[in-house]
Amino acid sequence: MKSKMKIKMKVVGSIACLSMILFMGSCAGDGFDEETFSGGVTNTQLDSPKASDVAFEKLATTENNVKVTWSVVMGAGGYKFSMYIVDDPDHPVAVVKDSIVDGTAVVCPWVEDTNYKVEIAALGNEKLNNTASVSATEISWSTLVAATLVPNGTDLTTYFAEHPVTTGKDTEVAFELEAGGTYYISGDLNFGVNNVQLRGNKTRGNAKFTAPASIITCGGGLALKFINFDCDVVTDGAFLKFGDVPEEILDTKRTDHGKVTNPMVIQSCNIKAVRKYLVHINGKKYGIQNFAIRNCVIDCYQAADLINFNSSSSIVKDFEISNSTIYSHNQNGSRFLRYGGGQTTSYDGWSRGSMTFISNTFYN
Repeated sequence: MKSKMKIKMKVVGSIACLSMILFMGSCAGDGFDEETFSGGVTNTQLDSPKASDVAFEKLATTENNVKVTWSVVMGAGGYKFSMYIVDDPDHPVAVVKDSIVDGTAVVCPWVEDTNYKVEIAALGNEKLNNTASVSATEISWSTLVAATLVPNGTDLTTYFAEHPVTTGKDTEVAFELEAGGTYYISGDLNFGVNNVQLRGNKTRGNAKFTAPASIITCGGGLALKFINFDCDVVTDGAFLKFGDVPEEILDTKRTDHGKVTNPMVIQSCNIKAVRKYLVHINGKKYGIQNFAIRNCVIDCYQAADLINFNSSSSIVKDFEISNSTIYSHNQNGSRFLRYGGGQTTSYDGWSRGSMTFISNTFYN
């Protein structure tokens, strides 16, 4: 019998931008008179703040906020501030637009993996007979990890054989596929114990397996984002699997298991024609702190336990699938998700684990 399970949740968020007024005005007894505030600038066409003086500081708050600051333009009557999301430069999305700021700082929300553009213009001061800047200063800012761009048409297996990643687990390195580009995987992509992010542009890159192969990690952390994967020729094996456990990540308490502390995430990917395993522990011994599948569409021809961590009591401490659709064209009685039965408390410093499923559609 076919079964169908849908889990839906509506999430409503608001975007607000808060102005922070640092001193931009004088008051009795503050030690500053109007001449000091103006810097002696009168009867002048003002310039916008220098781009080199604009700074972005992520704030340590419960919400993701960034503080944007800039230098004072003497004689200005304030500033006009705008912030846009420019993942698609031809269609910018306003976070805040033409906000009048009586100060030199603004706090705005930010989201991960996003490119921004900020525009700041100096306003005129009628009392000092100063006129507004002719144009705004434009500054780019991104929450994406800085990446190496891989040329369109590249065989990724050959590329990483010729440009091996050797930075280790403590430094995340990113590689970006061109928007709309086509890439090939002709053999295993083994990233070892390195912390690697392989991503497309948000308008997606395309990666096609041309031979049976897998993406392999050995516990350094891994992020696969914004890529359309075609796995049709991988008739047996796994899309993502684990390799041998490196000695450097062995847990100090459970000494025969590797402890993966960097996040592992598959995000905003379309994965076509998974014919056996989506994720396979591959008979290895690992404790994985975080593993998440987010905003993905995964098309399967299930022939085994689709997400399989069943090996020598291997575990995932915090597992998540959210805002994703996973479906199979056939049924064979295998499990959707399988753990190895280990305990989170058997690893040094870990307590309870969790499994989170939010706003998904699963169909078999």
